[in-house]
Amino acid sequence: MSSVAEPSWEALARDPHFRELVSSRRRFVAIGTAFYSAYFLVYLALLGYAKDFMSKEVLGISLALWGGLSICALTLVMAILYARRASGWEAMARRVAEEAAR
Repeated sequence: MSSVAEPSWEALARDPHFRELVSSRRRFVAIGTAFYSAYFLVYLALLGYAKDFMSKEVLGISLALWGGLSICALTLVMAILYARRASGWEAMARRVAEEAAR
């Protein structure tokens, strides 16, 4: 048996700070997932239905390749945004943990 006391999960779930933390993270993930998925689907649709357009070259590289590179860049941007937001979520989680320990 652990010597660490278990928090009251029901009380924790009712804590407004905990609810704010969960809703903030859920909102960020839902919006990010929807945006990334829509971006990727548009890219795939252009590859499949606008072959002439995607085969045009800009700076010696086809738009299809630029689109693929933009997906890689978008992944990096989203990771950076998540990392920035995570520090705020960590502070919120610490506050919730401190209140739960009282």
